[in-house]
Amino acid sequence: MRYTIGLATTFHDPAIAIIGPDGAVLFAEATERYLQYKRAPNCEPDSAPRMEALLKRYIPKDAEVAIATSWGEDFTGFLDQMARAGSFTLDALLRLSPELNRSLVPERTERALIASLHLGQQRAGMGVLLGLDRAYGKANVTGLKRYGHHLSHAAYACWSSPFENAACLVVDGMGETGASAIFALENGRLREVKRHRGRESIGFYFGLVTDLAGFDQAKGEEWKIMGLAPYGKADPELMALLRRLYTIEGHKLSFAKADVVQAVAAEILAKRPADALDRGWADLARCGQDVFAEMMEALLAEAAALVPSENLVLAGGCALNSSFNGRIAGRHGFKTVFVPSAPADDGNAIGAAWLAHAEANPDWRAPKGPLSPYLGSTVSTEPFERMQAWEKRLRRLAPEEIAPVTAKLLTEGKLIGWVQGRAEFGPRALGNRSIIADPRPADAKDILNAKVKYREAFRPFAPSILAEQAADWFENYQDAPYMERTLTWKEAVRHRVPAVVHEDATGRLQSVTAERNPRYHALISAFHALTGVPVILNTSFNIMGKPILHTAEDAILMFYTSGLDALVVEDWLLVK
Repeated sequence: MRYTIGLATTFHDPAIAIIGPDGAVLFAEATERYLQYKRAPNCEPDSAPRMEALLKRYIPKDAEVAIATSWGEDFTGFLDQMARAGSFTLDALLRLSPELNRSLVPERTERALIASLHLGQQRAGMGVLLGLDRAYGKANVTGLKRYGHHLSHAAYACWSSPFENAACLVVDGMGETGASAIFALENGRLREVKRHRGRESIGFYFGLVTDLAGFDQAKGEEWKIMGLAPYGKADPELMALLRRLYTIEGHKLSFAKADVVQAVAAEILAKRPADALDRGWADLARCGQDVFAEMMEALLAEAAALVPSENLVLAGGCALNSSFNGRIAGRHGFKTVFVPSAPADDGNAIGAAWLAHAEANPDWRAPKGPLSPYLGSTVSTEPFERMQAWEKRLRRLAPEEIAPVTAKLLTEGKLIGWVQGRAEFGPRALGNRSIIADPRPADAKDILNAKVKYREAFRPFAPSILAEQAADWFENYQDAPYMERTLTWKEAVRHRVPAVVHEDATGRLQSVTAERNPRYHALISAFHALTGVPVILNTSFNIMGKPILHTAEDAILMFYTSGLDALVVEDWLLVK
């Protein structure tokens, strides 16, 4: 039997995936959850102490183990040459300019990121090897396979989709030769159609807008641009400045030279309001999002021309732009759009593992998706068993009581931490690591921010909705299993759920079915029965700046140190 371990080894969002002999995903999780370190920059995905427990759980003692990662052999070889030439030393970095270059990031920063990427490739697989030695006293490792970065994105996204045939567009910050690529999915097989070349990228563009608007792309704050954009106006001067950064000729997207990039950034900074660092700059967020959409439209048109299809698969970090994703269906000939639960670099752990499995098993085909996102760790309830002796507000419910009891608490205005089953793979809480609330009170968002989340008021909270009811609540409804797109609420229902209706009348919805998540579906159904509203407010179970929780102890700590009113972990209920 051969198992495959996939590693996402970029300088941010490392992750690990374990694939069984039949190609099934046994486990997948971003490293930030285990470390409780947001985005886990420059951390290896496979630290030996963690791997020992994972390997014992998922891989038998005598199994063969293949390791795969998501940057290609030619590229990593090139990085090795750069390292031997001294390009990644501190002295070499100090000689580079801190000014923006054509890639839309400072030249020194870009080289430092590549140096960090190189270090990640050097140590890839070491933790697996040591973990196997710790677990079993031996390591039946067949070797390390490296696959192209964008190919790994495409493999994960396409093979986890419900499609046999589709156009696939990958757009992110950087790849081996450029920041985007187009693939064709044909009868379940992948074919590269076009790889873009050049250092500049739409991902780096959006990062630049993030910084100019008063946020920090290094902290992964690009999502704040999406949340703030509806509060801004389309300023003609800002739009003109941003459009100087690029040109579109036919389907070709080109970026300006370094001197133009620097001049544009300087002019925008000169216009930035004094309070932007505290409140963000709404007009720039709006214009930045609008220009992002213009660039993406050019790439979509190119993908449609090269791979005509009714189905589109979108992957890469830019596929996390849910505001744009909801606008794609019905354009460029694409009737159906699929975005996986982890489209950014963490998803490449599965992509690389699947590529290695497919290479070793040429007749293998991925099972028809969409793939369940519930692929991560479970939490132990042992802490609650110990707490029973002294915490009188803690009780264990019968499984059939969980949904109705929790739904009743929601109708009473309680803010509830909800932890069930396996953790979600990807950045969204999808009903297994969530904070939930009643979406009907107009002030529910403000209360949740003040008591628990402590985040900016402009950032929206998401609705989880019963899929069978969703067409009655959203215009041009599309199935959204991973909370990966925003759609517009129907005008007649907006007043019923004001806490999850954003400034532009949209909601980043999660379509919930009994098949995908039985207990979460039962909870929303119970709330629907009590209120007539098939929607609950769902946000990730964390506080601002921290990853989603990883253990029961994390949940208990947040319960006692925040304004949460109740905590439901598996069958255990704790109330204040």
